[in-house]
Amino acid sequence: MALYTKYSPGDLVEITIAGVRFMGLVLSTMPAPRRGMPPMLQVEWSGEPPRDYRLEWISDQGLKMVK
Repeated sequence: MALYTKYSPGDLVEITIAGVRFMGLVLSTMPAPRRGMPPMLQVEWSGEPPRDYRLEWISDQGLKMVK
């Protein structure tokens, strides 16, 4: 696993959960908290968020850059 994420603040990312596509803006990043864990991103979701939080910290696993 990588210690740092390939995303940077200002990047637009997407994730697909159960066939539904969610898009969000990366606000900040944090290196992996411990060895073997993924880096973390603070994402502000646009539209309907995947959970009840509009702004949350998530791992970078499963995210794709929107081009």
